Amino acid sequence: MAYQTLLQEYMLIPPVTRAYTTACVVTTLAVQLDLVSPFQLYFNPNLILRRYQLWRLVSTFLFFGNLGFNFFFNMIFTYRYCRMLEEGSFRGRTADFVVMFVFGGVLMIVSFLISI
Repeated sequence: MAYQTLLQEYMLIPPVTRAYTTACVVTTLAVQLDLVSPFQLYFNPNLILRRYQLWRLVSTFLFFGNLGFNFFFNMIFTYRYCRMLEEGSFRGRTADFVVMFVFGGVLMIVSFLISI
């Protein structure tokens, strides 16, 4: 019974927020269980452009560090504000919310590349 209630609550989370927070938790658990090294996730322009390790463009936004107090609070804030945006400003406009997410990520990557 508790499993169904937990699953129902999980499914009530807006889709983009649910997908993003789940991806962040799964990525962190993969690093914690030594399935993936943090060095395989960080943003490295040389490896992206020369060795075509394109996953680094996404994984850099999914890993918040090792499990612990800091990760817990990062996930709380990420979940809370993503949910507030998706249920408030972007209610009924999931595609617009995804575009905002992608646009923000692209701007962060471009601003980093310009600064080096």
